[in-house]
Amino acid sequence: MEQYLPKLKTTKVLWKFPEAGWINVNTDRASRGNPGRSAIGFTLRNEEGDVMYASGKEIAEGTNTETEAKAVVEALRYCIENDYILIDLHTDSMIVKKAIEGEWSVPWSIAREVEEIKQPMTRSNITISHTLREGNRLADHLANYALDVGPIECTCVWRFGYTRKEDSER
Repeated sequence: MEQYLPKLKTTKVLWKFPEAGWINVNTDRASRGNPGRSAIGFTLRNEEGDVMYASGKEIAEGTNTETEAKAVVEALRYCIENDYILIDLHTDSMIVKKAIEGEWSVPWSIAREVEEIKQPMTRSNITISHTLREGNRLADHLANYALDVGPIECTCVWRFGYTRKEDSER
């Protein structure tokens, strides 16, 4: 056993800029239990990689899969309300991705959310991708922040600063 060397597998995770005119949307959830207290987080980034909007908020208690689906619903609602129609959506939930695309059977617990997600997909150009946890860190942070501290919403975020919604209303 002293000579045993385990084989390590590494995966390089890179964040990719969206194409011109598209926005990149990352969604995630945080839970304290399964089911348990739950929160969602999502971010929108433009083609320069600047965060245009970020949100984290606690939602009703639910399972991990239910909360992941609700994060996608909330993100798409925000996009549609703000007239974004070229959306590159990223989630770290393979179950949610495959259910939306129809590759896997939709779990009954998220059937309503999947139907709500599919509606804007007929009116907008939406791609959905699975991303590893490391590529979803900001959305994950927002969801955990919402559970630990409270809701957070940021708009007009640039590389060298940010404006919180509360500050812009003063």
